[in-house]
Amino acid sequence: MPVLSPPSSPEKKVIDPDSLGFLIGDMSRLMRGTFEREIEKVRVPVTTSEARVLVHMARCGATRQNVLAENLGLAPMSVTGYLDNLERSGFIARAADPADRRAKIVTLTDAAQDLLERIAIAGQQARAQATAGLTAEQVATFKSVAIAIRKNLETERAAARTESAS
Repeated sequence: MPVLSPPSSPEKKVIDPDSLGFLIGDMSRLMRGTFEREIEKVRVPVTTSEARVLVHMARCGATRQNVLAENLGLAPMSVTGYLDNLERSGFIARAADPADRRAKIVTLTDAAQDLLERIAIAGQQARAQATAGLTAEQVATFKSVAIAIRKNLETERAAARTESAS
């Protein structure tokens, strides 16, 4: 990745390639690539995108399809395709939401548990690569800071939704 040089004129703005946004984006992209390579090694019968859907479902429990898509940052149509494949494979089940018959609630099946254990192994390997050479204290500090940043952004997102709904 090329490093941007400072501009010759002091009044021009400099884009910092190590700014928080770039670092988070780069880490996310690189971590996803590492996870994809590890998923291939454990030979799970789903794509990495489908694995992400399953892991998110394990994290959050039964949820509506549209909420799942939003939480994953994916288009609802993409998630629907992943869910179709996962349902055909017997890893998830969909049912009408009792509160809104038009909406679908997605849940993991028992068959998904073994698969999630294999996906977890890939995740552990990816994390080991990402944290190689770091102390447990450094990892704990990073995690603490990352959780605080996530909370700040979630709070801001909720406030923006409230404002736009008014």
